[in-house]
Amino acid sequence: MMQLGHLNTHQVHQVARFYAAAAAASQGRQVEVVGARTRLLVDGRTVQVLSWRQAGSPWQANVNAPTVDGAHAVIFVDLTGDAPDYFVAPASWVEHDVRTHHAAWLASVGGTRPRNPTSDHTAIPVERIQRWQRRWDVLANEQSD
Repeated sequence: MMQLGHLNTHQVHQVARFYAAAAAASQGRQVEVVGARTRLLVDGRTVQVLSWRQAGSPWQANVNAPTVDGAHAVIFVDLTGDAPDYFVAPASWVEHDVRTHHAAWLASVGGTRPRNPTSDHTAIPVERIQRWQRRWDVLANEQSD
């Protein structure tokens, strides 16, 4: 297992971003690390990177803005194993998936978050993005759903 316990959240995001950049570059993509800690420019398009370091705990997204502005894709980086793993999903799919699942969850609990009604975060478990595992082709596609 990767030893990340000594890192704060910001540092874990940076580790994930650089792993994602290296992995995309190894797939023949032109990669540039830019802007905030969750962004890359891959072949001239914005790609968001989300990190996951604790097994049993899902990725988190903001339900009101599941992806960064102008994102073409989202690379979910799984740092829970001996080596990172990647799930590369189209940003449009992530936006739809997050909003659809969050709305269904809210409906199932009566329309209001039971413990923290003002929270704007929502979970993205690995089971929902499994179909995007190592789908580096998403980075090359104009539209991928």
